[in-house]
Amino acid sequence: MGRADTGLMKEINLNAVRRAMRRLETATKPQLSAETGLSVVTIAALVRELAERGELTEEALAPSTGGRPASVYRFEYAYSLALVLHLHEREGRDTVFASVVDLRGDSLLREQKPFDALNTESLLRWIGRLLERFPAVRVLALGIPGQTVDGRITVSSHERLRDVNPAALLEERFGLPVLVENDVNAAVRGYEAGLRREDEPEEGRLVLGIYFPEKYPPGMGISLDGRIVPGRSGMAGEIKFLPLDVDWAAPPQGEELLQVIARLVRILTAVLAPDRIVLYRDRGEEAEAPAGWARIWAEELESSELPAAPEIYWSRNFSDDFSHGLTALALGALERLLHHTDTRKGLNVWQPGF
Repeated sequence: MGRADTGLMKEINLNAVRRAMRRLETATKPQLSAETGLSVVTIAALVRELAERGELTEEALAPSTGGRPASVYRFEYAYSLALVLHLHEREGRDTVFASVVDLRGDSLLREQKPFDALNTESLLRWIGRLLERFPAVRVLALGIPGQTVDGRITVSSHERLRDVNPAALLEERFGLPVLVENDVNAAVRGYEAGLRREDEPEEGRLVLGIYFPEKYPPGMGISLDGRIVPGRSGMAGEIKFLPLDVDWAAPPQGEELLQVIARLVRILTAVLAPDRIVLYRDRGEEAEAPAGWARIWAEELESSELPAAPEIYWSRNFSDDFSHGLTALALGALERLLHHTDTRKGLNVWQPGF
């Protein structure tokens, strides 16, 4: 076996131990051998290297029924961190939320600032302060309403974001990989993650998430088999451009808005035939569908003669799904970084539908 093949095999084995330790949190060398199928001798060399890097720590010896007691190793979830920032409208005010998450997805810190109170330099100072406090941050993840072409924001309801290239700006300032995602795409990822936790099958499942913010036009995310469909230049889901004769700067209210939503759902059902549509809203206090929706949707179905209709869910959990989806993206990036010694190799820095 050549040197390159030996190095590759070692990386494969290291990654097998990492995955097992992330799942188990603590384990002995014999336990890791049983989990990975690697010999105890190989495991001993691998955990020694991971401990030297700081990815594992050796703790008190495990009880033994005889002979030499076994060392217990603990996975250090804070070995690599991600800084996750997302811009979201909350209670009518645009707010930037920041969270530092570890490899388990636990948040070590949460902060928020009004978007209007931030400019480029104050945002960079804020990020810089967080990076100084958490030097183990190795990935930045951004979630902002809008779409980019070649990394530059070309479509956004936020005038200040247009023509900005956030990934290039942050990479140049901080020298860290940056991933960016559209808000609704991230929310659909977060929603899908919840379905996977409930063991719902992904194969062939098409889910649409449509967000109706309080002050801005709606946006949509498309998930097929658990993967986001970005479309050309990330423009899939820009439903505000549909010819619905709606002024989204001053949208209708009450039942008139529900009629627009029903017509929109009908169009999307005819074109995409989704299994499920999640309708996110900020307005109203209802836990379920708004009053009048069942009747309006039934009338729309009757007039359209659609042979099949999707499951429709109303949700007020957009912010949570947005945050969870963006965090999942950041954790995926951290995992890819862990699998490569050179942190600038092996991680695709991409902007999927920002």
